[in-house]
Amino acid sequence: MDNHTTIIYLATVTVSGILILWWLRRYFSSLEKRRMERLTRVEEFNAVKTGSSVRSPVGHARDHAQESIQTRYSVIRRTFLIAVFIIWIIALAFPFIGKIPATIVSLLVGATAVVVGIATRPFVENLISGIVISLSRQLRTGDTILIDDTYGTVEDITPTHTIIKIWDWRRHILPNSRMLSKDFINYSITDKYIWEHVEFWVSYETDIEQVEKIAKKVVRESKYCANYEEPRFWTMGTEKEGVKCWVTGWTDSPSDAWSLKIDIRKGLIREFQNAGIKPHRYWHNWNPESENPSK
Repeated sequence: MDNHTTIIYLATVTVSGILILWWLRRYFSSLEKRRMERLTRVEEFNAVKTGSSVRSPVGHARDHAQESIQTRYSVIRRTFLIAVFIIWIIALAFPFIGKIPATIVSLLVGATAVVVGIATRPFVENLISGIVISLSRQLRTGDTILIDDTYGTVEDITPTHTIIKIWDWRRHILPNSRMLSKDFINYSITDKYIWEHVEFWVSYETDIEQVEKIAKKVVRESKYCANYEEPRFWTMGTEKEGVKCWVTGWTDSPSDAWSLKIDIRKGLIREFQNAGIKPHRYWHNWNPESENPSK
């Protein structure tokens, strides 16, 4: 490059770098502000409503989550700014790199890459995964999820790991790289309404119309049922063990869904006992010639 071209290049890179740094600061500040505002609206940090020995557990969890968001976005912001700054310096130095022997440049770059890669691989993997989780919005503090058959709420997302508070108040801690690769159900990503169901079986001798009436009544009478529509009843299978049934009802939140299922099971047992409905028979030995269950 001649002197005139070099000056134009350096000026362009300098202005571009300043604009990118300014935009990144505004972008991450806006994201942080939106996440903080959302936390003020989160009413539940427990997958299941419980009485707790912790004083003001929701307020404590919200304060902790807000502090965590500030820390996390501070780390993300600094990481991006440092990365952009390094790239910016390299871009500024690019016209002068030709004056340095290529062998020395190659050795320095190669040695640095090897040392940094070996020393920081786990940390960098989790840090990058944490940034992806934070920016993708697939998982947020306060969300209720089902992961590895574990039902809980996301209590914290740090730059390197995610903390899930499961229903019995234990903490399930996962590195962000593992969290990013796992399948999970997020009950809060769009709304918290759940159409919950309970599965149960009855024998073929049972009046299925009576069973449907009882099942719907049990759902309606639960205080956790949100009466947006009439409970539904389906026969989901006719097996040799009996008739598989489902009854469903709406709830306003994942914690209410948990309690609704418990109410439905208790109510079905109580109402079936009162109505003289016996549990279905398990036909352990099947005689295909007679097509009758052996007693």
